[in-house]
Amino acid sequence: MISAQGHHDTITKWKDKFATLGGVPKISSNGNWIGIHKTNKIDGNCSFVISTKGTTKTIHKIPHSKIVFLKEEGVLAQTGPNVEFLNLITGKTYKYEDNLKAYILEKLNRYALLTSDHHLRIFDTSGKLLWDMTEVDGVVITDSKSKLFIKKENAGRSQIIEITGDKEKVIYSTQNSIRKMEFTASLKQLVITETTTDLDNDKLIVIDPENSGKKLLELNIPKQAEVELNEVQEGKAYLISARVKFTEEKDTILEIWYGNDPYVNEHYKMFINKKFWIWHTKNSKLQEIVVPNDNEVNSLNNDRYFLTYPPRKDHNFVTSEPELNAAKIYDLKSNTLTDIGNFKLVKRLSKEWPLLLNHEVFCSADGKWFLASKDGVKWILYNSNGKKEILIDKTGLEQPVFSKNGDYVYFESSDDLWSFNIKQKKLTSLSVGKGKMTRIINYVSKRDNYTMISFLPTERMIVEIYDKEKNVISYKLLDSGKWKLVIPPMKNRITMNGLMYNPDMTSFYTMEENYNMPPALYSYDTRGQKHMIFDGNIQDNRAKKIRQEIYGYSALGKNLNGILYYPINFDPKDKYPMIVLVYDMQRHLSNHYLSPNRVMPEGSQIRTLLERGYFVYLPDTTVSEKGPGLSALECLNNALDAVLNNPNIDHTKIGLCGQSYGGYKTNFIATHSNRFAAYISGAGISNIISDFYSYNYNFSKPNYFIYNTVYQMHTTISEDKYRYIKNSPILNVEKVNAPILLWAGKNDTTVPWNQTMEFYIGLRRYQKDVVALFFKNGNHSFLNSSPEELALSSKVLDWWDYFLLNKKDITWINNQIKKDAQ
Repeated sequence: MISAQGHHDTITKWKDKFATLGGVPKISSNGNWIGIHKTNKIDGNCSFVISTKGTTKTIHKIPHSKIVFLKEEGVLAQTGPNVEFLNLITGKTYKYEDNLKAYILEKLNRYALLTSDHHLRIFDTSGKLLWDMTEVDGVVITDSKSKLFIKKENAGRSQIIEITGDKEKVIYSTQNSIRKMEFTASLKQLVITETTTDLDNDKLIVIDPENSGKKLLELNIPKQAEVELNEVQEGKAYLISARVKFTEEKDTILEIWYGNDPYVNEHYKMFINKKFWIWHTKNSKLQEIVVPNDNEVNSLNNDRYFLTYPPRKDHNFVTSEPELNAAKIYDLKSNTLTDIGNFKLVKRLSKEWPLLLNHEVFCSADGKWFLASKDGVKWILYNSNGKKEILIDKTGLEQPVFSKNGDYVYFESSDDLWSFNIKQKKLTSLSVGKGKMTRIINYVSKRDNYTMISFLPTERMIVEIYDKEKNVISYKLLDSGKWKLVIPPMKNRITMNGLMYNPDMTSFYTMEENYNMPPALYSYDTRGQKHMIFDGNIQDNRAKKIRQEIYGYSALGKNLNGILYYPINFDPKDKYPMIVLVYDMQRHLSNHYLSPNRVMPEGSQIRTLLERGYFVYLPDTTVSEKGPGLSALECLNNALDAVLNNPNIDHTKIGLCGQSYGGYKTNFIATHSNRFAAYISGAGISNIISDFYSYNYNFSKPNYFIYNTVYQMHTTISEDKYRYIKNSPILNVEKVNAPILLWAGKNDTTVPWNQTMEFYIGLRRYQKDVVALFFKNGNHSFLNSSPEELALSSKVLDWWDYFLLNKKDITWINNQIKKDAQ
């Protein structure tokens, strides 16, 4: 419980008492163990390893956050130079200091350490030292199975040495300098890039590490080329790309930005002198892929047909990424090109605003088919030779995933899961989540710029079903053609990467939390029955006192929700002030654990505010054709109308705050509303016209692209000046009628701090009550417990206490308010 005085050092100490389970949980290869990270400011961070089998759970504590399993027999953990190995069979631990890197050799049940004094040591699971190699100065890589490979210089030659812990041997030697050494994705081949004395060429060497380093391929590549090997059909062939990066001399005086340059300020992404080959591993046949000058080549997971295109053709940064234009299919056998035209990214609905998929072209595992969209709305199925097979005449189909055998395509959507039978050309709703968002969990994806191979590795499929309106989630398993509910619908949140399962998908595990419940680990049996198996002994009894209500309302023709949290010590006889946090759609946040250490969005501190006697309200806002500002205003007014039916909210003591997109909405609403007693706006845009025409150094592109995505204007200023003017806060800055606290980081490259300064200057010109906080080393967001976050949190609490709780003895605010009164 916070003291009544609410001193900020007391609050910090109070927050430090709260631990939580977090990070990315890990599950061992057979699902017998799960590793979880625990964050604890007082006792220090650590990890726990918990057995999933048996009625009595075995739990091991490791004082490290980074862990990796060695099959079911051990855990290798590391924090900085300190490494610890835990033997899960005996329970014994082995500790090592002064290490640079740690490795596992899974097939051999061994682990290896590269030490700061350049030793490479290999141990068995009992901690016995098996091998100690000195003077290891070069690169060390591993297949994580049975071997380590070291690059060393010896007698004027570059060598690659193979080590297992029983022996070492030189498997490759060259007079050239080895520039790079890496595995192919399947770990079947070792790829070596050599720098030669030749003025025009370097060398690419591929060897077989399982066959004493047998040379499989030797290829001349352009000098200083960056090389990629993309697997085709699990290593049946490889698409080899060699590209030389464009370099330019840096002018210390002048930068030239051309209006027709599709790479403006991104020349580091340009490549010259490109070459492409297809290498067939079975017969070692190598063929060069000859495409028009400067064209790129991407894999369609086929060893005959390839996607080729001129990079960034017609790109003017209107989209977040360059669209795929003037695409062609190259036929290696006939040496011909088939024109397939321009493609767009398909929309995907999210829990907040609409997003776009990350790739234009999705390929099957057998390389026979690919999907793409001309309009970003409907999918077209193509044969890999570029022949259009069929337009799938339905909107709203999102991420495509091919079945293992390539006979079907499954589509995620915001309304059920869909299946397309390729042979019958028939689309079917699978009726697993009608009216709900579906996501396929266990698909495999392999990316090559514009293309992505997307398929199920088995006949089984795990599907997430999410009810956006109720914030309820469940999971179903498709096995042998039948659907089975493996995790029943629940209101708890499953944390990011918090769903785990064993290889045969008979046991499921989740990391779950809710607004009044810290994260904990649960198991589900074959009947969907739930059992808590680990909670980290985290005590937060006061969280159980948190009360939440969901208020429904309509705006912009949509059904929306607002989340209301009650003060911890709520008394129905009293009235309380309320703080409104605005951003976008927020219904999905209703089951996030309200840890006092959760500070997102920056400065909000929901839990701390509840402890101090505030209501906190998180309403949904969305965007219509009115534009983002006017839409937010309608949404917020209707949200307030709904929640103010609550008789315990003091209508005269309501504050509004937001950061980033929420900062823009706070700025806009402050210029159009008289319903708030005070405002806080952080890192928000105040002038959407100047912002539209600004350059975003965080995203390395002109900022007008964001008005087709987050801000959903979908037009330019010249096409719709009236709507841009009506949605720009700065143009009504003189109408702000309540005190406002502004803040920004001066290192912010996402929303430049001059946007906040512009709003401050406008408010100052019209003699409004404003205080601006500019953090000299602050970015767009502040790390938890950083000096910036601590300082901001302190000022935010002061601001609300001053204007909503009438605590008027705060000097830094009185410097503005009381001087005005004099």
